[in-house]
Amino acid sequence: MTKKMVDTNRQSKQDYLWNTAAGLINAAEAVIMSMIVTRVTGLADAGMLTIAFAIGNLMMPIGKFGIRNYQVTDIENKFSFAIYFKTRMITVLLMLLSTAGYLVYAYEKLQYSSDKIGIILAICMIYVVETVEDVLWGYYQRRHRLDAGAKMFCFRWMGILVVFPIALCITGSLSITLGICFIVSVILFIVLVRIFHPQISSAEDKNLTWRLKKDDFPVIWQLLKIAFPLFGIAFLSFYVNNAPKYAIDAWLTEEMQACYGFVAMPVFVIGLLNNFVYQPTLVPMAAEWEQREQSKFRKRITRQLVVILIITVICLAGAYLLGIPVLSWLYNTDLSGFKAELLILLVAGGFLAMSGYLSVVLTIMRYQKDLLWPYCLIAVIALIGLNQIVSRYATMGAAVCYMALMMLLCFIYGVILVVRLKGTKE
Repeated sequence: MTKKMVDTNRQSKQDYLWNTAAGLINAAEAVIMSMIVTRVTGLADAGMLTIAFAIGNLMMPIGKFGIRNYQVTDIENKFSFAIYFKTRMITVLLMLLSTAGYLVYAYEKLQYSSDKIGIILAICMIYVVETVEDVLWGYYQRRHRLDAGAKMFCFRWMGILVVFPIALCITGSLSITLGICFIVSVILFIVLVRIFHPQISSAEDKNLTWRLKKDDFPVIWQLLKIAFPLFGIAFLSFYVNNAPKYAIDAWLTEEMQACYGFVAMPVFVIGLLNNFVYQPTLVPMAAEWEQREQSKFRKRITRQLVVILIITVICLAGAYLLGIPVLSWLYNTDLSGFKAELLILLVAGGFLAMSGYLSVVLTIMRYQKDLLWPYCLIAVIALIGLNQIVSRYATMGAAVCYMALMMLLCFIYGVILVVRLKGTKE
């Protein structure tokens, strides 16, 4: 075995290790913070934190604009990193304006308290940092250093999670504590970029700049047009995934919001576990599609769908046996009345992970335009039906409706993929 092969294998192991760690932290960040809040400031604050994460997750796709997977699989280098970076600065500005607009609306029309506004704002600002970090993560992955972006994510969130309980115990205020965490996030991001970027970037990409030249605008506009379907999918995806929480926010109490949020947390674990399994395979998968190695490409898809099924079954078995006792202990709250919701939501999580993976595959195939209309359909159904269902059937209605939406989405994406693969030849 040559030295180059040894180095490649070592790097591949590093990529998987750190990407797995980032996936686990991403899955655990809201869980850990909610656990701490229920014990220090109470269930009502935990409910506000739950809706803050839901709104932050709705704003983040505006900043990311669905560009990450396109950037990573841009084998032909159609766009330079400078264009990806400058485009991200523009979309982050849109994210900030959207967040400000929503908070004004929430304060005036939804009668949110100033404390609730502060909590939501702080979470959204932490996600702004994450959105800027994401474009660097994509760049490092293209340069075969997926581990570097994952390390930045891990170290930044570890800093936040260390500071969070200390600040909350001292201040007794969730909004102030999250504001402090935002400052910590910015500082760690700047330090980590100064460490990693000079090591990994090419000579032309060492100096990051958001200064726009006249020639940049047509190219940025072209990238935004290409990525718009991916943005639409990501935005509608987060809306649909959190639509039950928005309905609960409108009809039920902060305490009920917290309880639903607690049993809904494991839903995204399936997708996150699946994500860090397939994320390192995106570049070779894109190469297989580019080189028309259809047999390998299809086998990889089948293998990953089986992985999702296995993860879902394992999660369901664990949730049935231990889910409610563990969640009740974690959040210091009696959740014994929410077992059915937990199992239904986990089934939904399996379908969510499958549809998410299918959307990535279709993006690699450059059929991202096919992905938008199914999510539009699902979002319209959620918008029309969820408020009425939640107002009548509370959290059970929210869980069943969400599972039905995910099943429908997965079915539609599966049909689209089969149709697009049919007739392709090596």
